[in-house]
Amino acid sequence: MISVRKAVALFLIAALCSFAVAAGPQKTTAPAVTGRELQRRSFALNFLRAVNNAEQDYKKKHGTFGNWDALFAEGYFTETGTKWGSADFPTVAQAMYSRASEIVPGWKLRLTISNGGKSYDALAEDATDAKCGYAGVTDERGMIRESEFISCKM
Repeated sequence: MISVRKAVALFLIAALCSFAVAAGPQKTTAPAVTGRELQRRSFALNFLRAVNNAEQDYKKKHGTFGNWDALFAEGYFTETGTKWGSADFPTVAQAMYSRASEIVPGWKLRLTISNGGKSYDALAEDATDAKCGYAGVTDERGMIRESEFISCKM
């Protein structure tokens, strides 16, 4: 009888422990981004979609991906906008792009072509966000990511 009680007690303890492990710590969600911050982040992500689309077209025509100077020279991005922006987000389509380090006021672009023109990495960085360094990142696969300094919480 004692061994049955021990077996039941051990079973209950094991069941409770496995339930606690399965439940794990509660995950917290990042605070919702709203207002001006949401608009700025939306600009970055939609701009990177436009870069991905322009790069695919450029590669189809030239056999390699193009750097910012090449995309700008061929009219993919101009002082009057781009046709590669989404109609749902006209600020990208109608932005006044520049060859300068800030492609539009407040946004810096690092577009690196590698692997003999077969690959690219693009980083659109919020030049006004000194605290967290928000940036959107993409590459030739078309995947877009968001990032901030590791000292900031996303």
